[in-house]
Amino acid sequence: MLIDFHVHVFPDKLAAGAVASLAARAHFEPFTDGTLADTQRRMRAEGVDRYVLLNIAVTPKSERHVNDFAIALRSDPCAIPFGSVHIDSPNALAEVRRLNEAGIRGVKFHNEYQDFYVDDERAFPVYEACAKQGMIMLFHGGADRGFKPPVKTPPFRMRRVATAFPQARIVVAHLGGQDMAEDAIQELTDTCVWIDTGFASRSVPPETAYRVIRAFGTRRTLFGTDCPWDTPAATLRYIEGLGFSKEELQDICYRNALCLLGESEDAKRL
Repeated sequence: MLIDFHVHVFPDKLAAGAVASLAARAHFEPFTDGTLADTQRRMRAEGVDRYVLLNIAVTPKSERHVNDFAIALRSDPCAIPFGSVHIDSPNALAEVRRLNEAGIRGVKFHNEYQDFYVDDERAFPVYEACAKQGMIMLFHGGADRGFKPPVKTPPFRMRRVATAFPQARIVVAHLGGQDMAEDAIQELTDTCVWIDTGFASRSVPPETAYRVIRAFGTRRTLFGTDCPWDTPAATLRYIEGLGFSKEELQDICYRNALCLLGESEDAKRL
């Protein structure tokens, strides 16, 4: 089994423009056109059984539309869509409740696009609401190559959130901090957070990825691609080449995801 915990799709009418804009901003080559159909094709072709679809409310105004789309994605039996809320939205807490009631399992935050530092205490009521509902919070970790410094989710700020919400289900994408591997090891390995491997095969030397994953532990690492910016096949080859055992690879590729989602007996270790 293979579960991709970090995938992006867009509504059909917006996908072409969104992918082109993001690719130009960060100088990345996309591997899908950003639509659900093309993403499904890629996932099937490359052996992915289920995939977490991450959506981002970049403004308060877009929040409800983004979450309507996330809820609609539940029609795909292989999809695990996450919604998104914006801390400046007057309806943020209501949206968390609405998402939970609709069966959405988590919330995605991208602090660069949403323009707030991750440890801004204005966000704490939203984090608390997610934690109380048992919803996973997945954060873009570290730098985003489409944005200039200062970074809004560096590991030291993420640590403050993890410390404030030790019982929350928190995933920090990009090995805990894009382009900030050593900081991620120093600041986050002793906290409650999980990490994913999104975009690592295109941006992180294998020896660095191995060191980060070993520091966090293979039971706190989730297979993720950041599709359309990387592919399942490339990411799987990369992870398989790092030198982990078969058991450890199974943890990374699907067991940890099932645990975090509460779909395995092992979920009691959370």
